[in-house]
Amino acid sequence: MRKAKRTKAVVYLLLGAFALAGCTTSAKEATGPEAPVFVRTAQAQEGALGGKVYTGTVMPDQKVNIVPKIPGKIAEMPVEVGMRVKKGQVLFRLEDKDLKNAVVKAEAAVSAAQAGIRTAEMARESGVIQATGGAVQSKSGMLQAKNSMIQAQGAITQAQSALEQTAHAVEDADTSFDKAQQALRDATVNRDRMKQLFEQGAASQVQLDQAETALVNAKAAYRSAEIARTNAREKLAAAKKALATAQKGYDTASSSYQNASGGYANAQKQIEVAQSTAAIEASRQALKQAQVGAEIARDALNDATVVSPIDGIIGAKNAEIGEMVSAQAPVLVVANLNSVTVLTYLPADQVNNVQPGSQVQVKAAAFDYVTTGTVKSVSPLDEKGKGYPVQITVPNPDLKLKSGMLAEVRILAPDARRGIVIPASAVVKEKGHAYVYVLEGSEAKRVEVKEGGEQGAEALITSGLKKNDRVITNNVALLFDHAKVEVRQ
Repeated sequence: MRKAKRTKAVVYLLLGAFALAGCTTSAKEATGPEAPVFVRTAQAQEGALGGKVYTGTVMPDQKVNIVPKIPGKIAEMPVEVGMRVKKGQVLFRLEDKDLKNAVVKAEAAVSAAQAGIRTAEMARESGVIQATGGAVQSKSGMLQAKNSMIQAQGAITQAQSALEQTAHAVEDADTSFDKAQQALRDATVNRDRMKQLFEQGAASQVQLDQAETALVNAKAAYRSAEIARTNAREKLAAAKKALATAQKGYDTASSSYQNASGGYANAQKQIEVAQSTAAIEASRQALKQAQVGAEIARDALNDATVVSPIDGIIGAKNAEIGEMVSAQAPVLVVANLNSVTVLTYLPADQVNNVQPGSQVQVKAAAFDYVTTGTVKSVSPLDEKGKGYPVQITVPNPDLKLKSGMLAEVRILAPDARRGIVIPASAVVKEKGHAYVYVLEGSEAKRVEVKEGGEQGAEALITSGLKKNDRVITNNVALLFDHAKVEVRQ
């Protein structure tokens, strides 16, 4: 720095001397190459001054712990921390030899079940043939048909007796039902009358309770009589059906005795039994079970390959190839940082100044980066004295903001002036004008600007600078237009 000052002084002296002598040689020609000034720079960012500033923490919008659905040993993991991944991209694979064998076994069970269906179908065909042959021997059943006639006649007698008994029972049940129904009406009328008398003070509570109890009993008796009548009628219907069945049996036996049709009918029944598809249906159900087992085995094999559920970046890697993993602990963490959330806490006197959709200014605390965020949510609950949680969505296409970084959140007033924000130390003020030095290659270019104000260590420039210009922030007193500089951050 001292050398730079001496150089600058020599330049001024030589320029004066050459001017007096009428010489046209430049100062740089006279002094030779100048020593560079060591400087630091900052990037000009679009923003605003004013409002309150709060500290927030950067969080990913999406963060997924990747765990396998099945336990196993990692056979392949083609990703590393910091690698970008797409949704559906393979993250790691588990050893799958046993799973492949399970699929083969399950598919073999499906084939066996299919063969079982064919076997059941063949057995059914064979049974039908045998039953048909039995029809030829149906004539020998004629003697049995005669005995059947005698038995059928006895059954008819029993059914007729039962029918008469149940008919009487139905008559009795109907009579009991009518009585119970009338008793229910009487009890209802008595209860209503007693209730009216009680309300008029002409009857006691005991009398009303007795009337209520009598009504409840009458209802119960009515329901019992109704059930008894229903049962009696069902028995009557069953007796009629039994009589009809007995008569039908007699007719069948008589017809069989007259001719060999009875034996033929038995043969036909045997054929119907042989034609039953129960065994085939059981085989089909076994096939469905085998198919489900095969599907489960294939799913398990597919689960051995774990893919990313989102677009994002590998944020953590907790296992390596050859290690055993399970669903109990995440193997990888995938975070989507294309858009991040900044969590900050606002005090009670500021929380009502923002609402979802409000625009705020967000500045990275660790480096020069200013952007605009949108309030996503404002919690109405104070977080243990820290303030009210406010979440801000911030676009992060260049992935400059990382999870866990601190950021300054500026709550802007509606009338806040906007422009280019730079460190106030970069502004040089001379004779009512403001200047900054912009880094161009290895030189400092002096640029006149218009300043919209300063707040703390920041200055707002309303004209003269563009977004992303690199301005020099220190040693500006040693600089002049096109001075040689060397950046040392």
